[in-house]
Amino acid sequence: MSGIFGCWRLDGSPLQLRTSLASTSIHPGIAAPTWHRHSAGFACQASPQSSLSVSGRSDSIVCILVGRLDNRAELSLAAGGRFFLNSESSDADFVAATYQQYGDSFVGQIKGDFACAVFDGDANRLLVARDRLGVQPLCFTSVNDTFLFASDAKMLLAWPGVSTTPDDTMMADFVLRFVALDSQNRTFFRDIRSLPPAHVLTVTPRGTTTRRYFEFDTERRTEFRTFPEYVDVFHQFTVASVRNRLRHTSPVAVSVSGGLDSSYIWSIASQLARDGSAPCPDVFALIYQGAPSSLSDEELFVGALEQASGMTIERIPQRTGFMEFAADEVHHAESPLAEALASQRQTMYRRARQRGAGRLLTGHWGDQVLFESSYLVDLCRSGRWKTVASHANAWGLPRQRLVAQCARDLATQCLPASWLRTARRVRRRSEGAWRAEWYTDRFRALLRDRFEADRLARPRGTGHAWAIYQQARRGYHVQCLEWNCRVAAMNGLDIAFPYLDCDLVQFLMSIPGEIQSHDGVPRGLMRAAMRGVVPDRIVSRRGKGEFTQLANQSIGLEFGQISELLGSTSRAVQCGYIDGPVLWRLLGEWRRTIHSSQNAIVANRLLELCGIELWLRQFAAPGGHLERERELSLVNA
Repeated sequence: MSGIFGCWRLDGSPLQLRTSLASTSIHPGIAAPTWHRHSAGFACQASPQSSLSVSGRSDSIVCILVGRLDNRAELSLAAGGRFFLNSESSDADFVAATYQQYGDSFVGQIKGDFACAVFDGDANRLLVARDRLGVQPLCFTSVNDTFLFASDAKMLLAWPGVSTTPDDTMMADFVLRFVALDSQNRTFFRDIRSLPPAHVLTVTPRGTTTRRYFEFDTERRTEFRTFPEYVDVFHQFTVASVRNRLRHTSPVAVSVSGGLDSSYIWSIASQLARDGSAPCPDVFALIYQGAPSSLSDEELFVGALEQASGMTIERIPQRTGFMEFAADEVHHAESPLAEALASQRQTMYRRARQRGAGRLLTGHWGDQVLFESSYLVDLCRSGRWKTVASHANAWGLPRQRLVAQCARDLATQCLPASWLRTARRVRRRSEGAWRAEWYTDRFRALLRDRFEADRLARPRGTGHAWAIYQQARRGYHVQCLEWNCRVAAMNGLDIAFPYLDCDLVQFLMSIPGEIQSHDGVPRGLMRAAMRGVVPDRIVSRRGKGEFTQLANQSIGLEFGQISELLGSTSRAVQCGYIDGPVLWRLLGEWRRTIHSSQNAIVANRLLELCGIELWLRQFAAPGGHLERERELSLVNA
């Protein structure tokens, strides 16, 4: 597992680095690069994904980084030979050289999925930065005049004086799917903050300042004369994104589903491997094997991919269940997020690692940035009624829903924030989370308050650009990225999302929405780009594998364990989140419902409750993981 850690005594007192590392969870078996200068120290896990660089005048500039840079060639060209950079230089070396060249604005020059820090001893300041979309987590805190930062909160929680007290506000945000804007500044621990994506934090003995260094341009317009030109540029961006994420010293695995998103990634990656231009030793693919003729049976599409690529795709038998891995996932992710098919996912991750993979590519977020109909609002506003009619018909969108969509879009642009809050409350009056009777009155009041907190503000631009912008900036999606990153790291894997490439996302925002859904066909642009690259059987596909039934089966089979977890010893009840008697009465009803349910409502409700309970047991319970880590660190110190 990759990770970085840093501490700086702001009062200038000397730091005992070895003792400090013994206080953090990065310590056990660290075998990692470290740097120490009087009152400041850095450390990182020894991994291809993390690196440390010391340079500058009298070794006064040190950089630490976890993640991946995607524009090393551009940075090297910009350096113009003023710094010694070559193919053997680490990503941290490139960042250190960029800082020496650009100063405060260095982070705006680098691209990729990363978290990094630069300490400038001569200027007596520390700059901590996170990538543009928030793939790599980064959190920080201050205690006893010492500033601390790390990839994971566990590294900070083990430091003396940092409390494990849960942040009730963030727990409410979790239930509400992180709709509040400031949820991106929080972790689930009251004393620890999260650095939002695309921000840099500057620390000096005088204080700290945070600023955004990058934002998407939602008013940019990219227009070509012909549709094939859009197709060519989209394909170039996608190929570049996949190639960048294949750069690794170990083989790279691709999680394939048989759907459009992952099939496109695998087809590009396998072609680069056949051409000898993949910047990694090898690529291979894994897929969950659904039962024959089931809703998740993808064998026809997998066979077509194998024939086209000339490479075998390894089948991972589908597994139900999540309790086997739930506690460990909550511990590593530091989040109550839980998934019904955790056992299946962990089986794939372990198999990828057994085959030597250091990174896993996935098609996640393809749906979010490539499959949206908000451009229909733009067509309505421009009076292109004929095009609206044909595209709405292709999407199967009834007139009433289109009118409602236009009304919501107009409201977000024109209504004051207070009116928007009232409108949301009225729309959710019968289904708001604060109406869930299994939560206590205190927690329901907090849920109601957080639902009305400030949200992501709509930037100027089209409805199409706003829809994609939300997918890149919503707090819920940032939390999911962090969760994916940390859960994959449980098995020594780095995870990467080719559809979350900033250049690709910006391109999709800037083109007309009707181009992305050419001729009213969802993903019309993508399908055109896939022709000749991905088998036609997949390109023409309109549906996708369905896993709701399998997830409900998972919950049903483990309902006894779930009931025991949420029973009389529940920490969530003891901590005042859950009304125990009400929940225990409802569990019987839900148990009967889950077996016949055609949707995931009850399953998601139970996963939410299990996640909260497991998080509290892991981090807020006497004798939990952190307490044992503290005891161990004191012995090692």
